[in-house]
Amino acid sequence: MVKKLMMLALVVAGVSCVAGNVSRIDIDGRKGGIVLTPDTESKNTKVTDGAWMKDDAKFFLMATSAQALTKDWQKFEFSFTPDKDGVVGILFKGPWVKRKEDKTNQPVWVAYDNIVITGTEAKNSDFEFVNQKNLFDGWSGNLANMVTGSENAQSGKNYIITWHNSPVVQTLKVKKDQKVTVTFYAKEATGKESGPVDPADQNI
Repeated sequence: MVKKLMMLALVVAGVSCVAGNVSRIDIDGRKGGIVLTPDTESKNTKVTDGAWMKDDAKFFLMATSAQALTKDWQKFEFSFTPDKDGVVGILFKGPWVKRKEDKTNQPVWVAYDNIVITGTEAKNSDFEFVNQKNLFDGWSGNLANMVTGSENAQSGKNYIITWHNSPVVQTLKVKKDQKVTVTFYAKEATGKESGPVDPADQNI
């Protein structure tokens, strides 16, 4: 069973996305030893555990789009249930892509917007609050991840772009046996959408 999960994870998160961008969201409960049980998922979303992590697999979930993304925003949803109170990390990133000829994994960019998280409290999940001291207000990332003042946002004016080695991260407080549902929109990205943040788009 573990081997099957590892193969599925590799196909979804790596090989299949060479021909197109695939969304990837990690839920990480390893620091607090929180066991994460996948609950429901939309038809276009697949959720697996971290089978390659061996003993830590039960503390980690990976949600990916079942097929390559397109240039249009698509809606995805998945949920999970923690086995105890604590804090988990949620990482919006891109897939791991490393072909035989590559020395390192390659940047495959994904855009995210209009994230809704229920069953816990999340900050600034639509990325509309931007300020100079904390660009993401509740999220960790860097300037290359933020797109502001854009007509191409799914909601509002701002959204994020990420790849595997440049995720956007937030920590969430979870409660024992309380289901957490994550709904989000994603599309393919090039990595060239971001740039200096316009002062007019900053909420100081």
